[in-house]
Amino acid sequence: MDDLAGVERADEPVLDRIHRAKNLYRTYAERLMRDDAIRALLDRYRAHIEQTGAAMMGEGIGAACSACARQNSSGCCFSGIEEGYDEIHLLLNLLLGCPLPESREQQGSCFFVGELGCRLTARYYFCLHYFCPALERSLGGGRIGALQLQVGRELQSGCKAEEAVRKWLKAHP
Repeated sequence: MDDLAGVERADEPVLDRIHRAKNLYRTYAERLMRDDAIRALLDRYRAHIEQTGAAMMGEGIGAACSACARQNSSGCCFSGIEEGYDEIHLLLNLLLGCPLPESREQQGSCFFVGELGCRLTARYYFCLHYFCPALERSLGGGRIGALQLQVGRELQSGCKAEEAVRKWLKAHP
């Protein structure tokens, strides 16, 4: 692990997955993006990510979650939640044009939390679907329900893209 010299031991597992994702990207990205089915799934996923982001921004959730993540290490963006990301999910981020960080910006928070909130484009289930009690109270059931429907569309298209990339990689060792 020469490339991890000087890294906190707690960050080694996530950095290993980031490096594996980057290696997969260097090896396969060009061919993956030439596959019409993969590209279509990624385009659909990106559209759903953008729709979810716009819906959350419209409700002020992005700003509230970013502020909470920076100030509250025991919130939902806690240190260790990044363990839910494997190298394929991280590869999806790279394929969507999202650079992966090489260091933790916010001590005590998720590896992927930065100054403006989450530094990832493609996020996994918990990071999208969980709404803290304070947000639920402030938004109310109807608005949370509408957001959860949009989040569900994003998660479904992300799952399809991830599954297709996994199958493609198995077929193209």
